[in-house]
Amino acid sequence: MNRREATLWLTWAALLALTFVAYNNMLHGEFTYDDKVEVVGNRTLRFLEEWRLVLAYNWSRPVLIATYALNYRLAGLDPWPYHVFDLVLQGVNVGVVMLLGLRIFGDRPGALFAAAASAALWGVHPLNTEAVSYVTGRSEQLAGGLMLLACLGFVSWRQEGGLGRLALCGGATALAFFTKEVAVVLPVAFLLLEWLVVRKGALGEVRWRGHLIWILALVAFFALRLRVYGVITTDLPDLRPRDVQLFTQAEVIWRYVQLAVLPVGQSVFHDHPATGLTARSALAALGVLGAGVGAVAFARRAPLLSLGVLWWLLCLAPSSSFVPLKETMAEHRPYLALLGLCWIAAEGLRRLPGSTGLGVLLALCAVEVGLTRARNTLWQTEVALWGDAVKKNPHSAEAWYGLGDAMRLKSELAEAATAYQRARDLNPALLDATNNLGLVQAQLGQRDEAEATWRGLLLESPTYCKAHNNLGLLYAREGKPREAAAELRTTLAYCPEDCRAHRYLGELYGMQLNDREKAVLHLEVFLELCPADRMSEDVRALLNKLTW
Repeated sequence: MNRREATLWLTWAALLALTFVAYNNMLHGEFTYDDKVEVVGNRTLRFLEEWRLVLAYNWSRPVLIATYALNYRLAGLDPWPYHVFDLVLQGVNVGVVMLLGLRIFGDRPGALFAAAASAALWGVHPLNTEAVSYVTGRSEQLAGGLMLLACLGFVSWRQEGGLGRLALCGGATALAFFTKEVAVVLPVAFLLLEWLVVRKGALGEVRWRGHLIWILALVAFFALRLRVYGVITTDLPDLRPRDVQLFTQAEVIWRYVQLAVLPVGQSVFHDHPATGLTARSALAALGVLGAGVGAVAFARRAPLLSLGVLWWLLCLAPSSSFVPLKETMAEHRPYLALLGLCWIAAEGLRRLPGSTGLGVLLALCAVEVGLTRARNTLWQTEVALWGDAVKKNPHSAEAWYGLGDAMRLKSELAEAATAYQRARDLNPALLDATNNLGLVQAQLGQRDEAEATWRGLLLESPTYCKAHNNLGLLYAREGKPREAAAELRTTLAYCPEDCRAHRYLGELYGMQLNDREKAVLHLEVFLELCPADRMSEDVRALLNKLTW
């Protein structure tokens, strides 16, 4: 090992230690938010040997799902090993960022310091806690790490050649494509890196033919997605009108900038309203456009500054452009984009005289570590996480709804009822809040109040199938199988593929109403629609009993 290699290893070791200090207090956190669906409720993870089930759960993200399945095989549903995996992954990603930074800062004086500074600022930034400390945030973290590895392979290949570097780039790209859809920006990222790093802003020197393979790979990915899903982007095209989406995201992009520069006001739920053309949204859109145009215009004179700005905009494009997603804003989305701003900051630190840059870097890292550890304490429990969201968004019905769910799962039923009631008062159209209020009332033994809540909900929305299901289950538990069956049949009239209704009807017909044929029919439909449901094994056992 030569001196340079030893220095790199020691630098990475220091970055690993810094990352561990920032994130070690998240290791004992519980499963939160979507973890209950993507991990705890995902039955396919139980059968690692049934790899087709694991991959079919979400064919767009089989690499991600496979890591969850491996976690489950090794440790079941103990969240600690899942968090350990994510902490190790962040340490690896920080190392890749350092190596990529060495390529980006090139032959500038203090290139290693700048590369390490960008990795440190990015690695422990509190804005990244949702991607690192939240198990489901692994999708962004894992995809981001693979994308960084692909970019490292690409720049190395362009600078030095070699089939090994090309293979690294191609392999990491393929894995990233099937980890999360954000990887579709990689072909453009490769173009930016060649233009602004390898060619130092000289667009005319870019070797355009070398990018054809990545464009073809992207076209093939989109074609496969269109064949499987019937759409290229998302299945929520009408969630938000296109102009509303674009103006909203222009504001959100600047909100992310604020959180990157001054991480105050972080929350698991940012209730950023959708907006059309207003003075504020127009100014935000012009600002985004101006930043992009300015970065292109100054590419030759300040290629690193241009790279940082364009990288930020590019990596946010999948979630903050014309594709409507359910939530207008989420803190895991700028995980990779944040690196662009860290490159700019590291370049500024590199230019400071003497040891001033190192002193400022240490001070910034100390602040970031403190803020990250404070944020991690909230991610340890879902009640704390949503309690914080309610404090910061007291007029958000969705935040109160999230707090209600967290408290209901902790059996804090009276508090959950209060939270659901508050959500319903703030937004009567949030039907799930009213439905879950009925669930809590039933759990508290307030049977009549629960029935009245669900009946009132159905007067407002007769096609809301969850309320029909809950009434059916309420009647079944009271020994009223015919009334229960009537409600469940109503569910299927509106929602013919409702798994719960088929399962409950199968159990009612098979165990109380003595209609074997109908029982078998509904149980078989349940297994066809929801083969990986957590109740599928019990349903198969009942079906075998009825058919043998």
